[in-house]
Amino acid sequence: MMMNSLKNQKVVFTGILQTLRREEAIEYAKKKGAIIQNFVTDQTDILVLAPKQLDIFGRDIRSRKQIKAEELISQGYEIKIISETDFLNLID
Repeated sequence: MMMNSLKNQKVVFTGILQTLRREEAIEYAKKKGAIIQNFVTDQTDILVLAPKQLDIFGRDIRSRKQIKAEELISQGYEIKIISETDFLNLID
C-alpha cells in the first residue's frame, strides 16, 4: 500500500513515535493538508501505528485505536494502518 498525499486525509496517531514528538508529527501532517483526529471513527482515513506501542502495551496487546480501526476495516471501511516510516515518507 503506497499513498502519496495526506491532503484532506483524516489521520489518527497511536503509540509513541520514535523520530518525532507527536506534536511535531501533527504539525507536519497539517502542513501537508491532513485533518487530525484524536480518535478512530468511521470517517478516519489513516491510522499511524508507532513501533513504540509494543513497549507500552506488551507484545500481543493492541491499542484501543488499532482495535477500533481493525473493527471498522472488517466492516468495510477503508482505513489504512501505516507505520511511522510510511508516515515519514508522506511528510518528506
